[in-house]
Amino acid sequence: MHVLRVVRVLLPLLIVAALVGAASSVLSARPDLQKAKRNVDASWTSVSGQLDNRYVLLAKVDDNLRPVPGPMHAIVTDLDTALAHWRAVHLHSSVATQVNAANDVEALARRLLLTEKTSPRVQGNATILNAIRDYDVVSSMTAATAFNQRVVSYARERRGPVRAVVARLVGDGEIPALDTTPTPVSGTGASA
Repeated sequence: MHVLRVVRVLLPLLIVAALVGAASSVLSARPDLQKAKRNVDASWTSVSGQLDNRYVLLAKVDDNLRPVPGPMHAIVTDLDTALAHWRAVHLHSSVATQVNAANDVEALARRLLLTEKTSPRVQGNATILNAIRDYDVVSSMTAATAFNQRVVSYARERRGPVRAVVARLVGDGEIPALDTTPTPVSGTGASA
């Protein structure tokens, strides 16, 4: 009987302590998540501007390559679609959606430039080579490194049993890193 009385007193106390602990974890997690998300969003603003400038030059390369027949035509078609998607989501969608669109464009740009290096039709066209050289000059994205570091920090804030639930409940979804794999320097780079 004595044991039951102790359990009746201790059980509600343990439940209250667990609820207080959970509530304090939730209340402390939210500001940390908000700060990390704001840092990602602010960092994305500068990356997005750099990408916009890159993609204007990439569109010029794409336009110049459009009449080239063969395997280049398929890549140009895919790049047209990716650039149109970027323009559609840029500034009007979530950061995660914009990063995914940018990653698609970056992957196709690398593929395009690798194909360009082996195409005799392209290598003999000065207009295309000049457009590629102009794109190569701005291919470095200095703000992307800072953005990716903030994405890692944000992901760290979203980890853990309580923080993961809080992030899910308030809509702080996962944000991918920007693919910063360098675009291969074409044969036209510094020598053209």
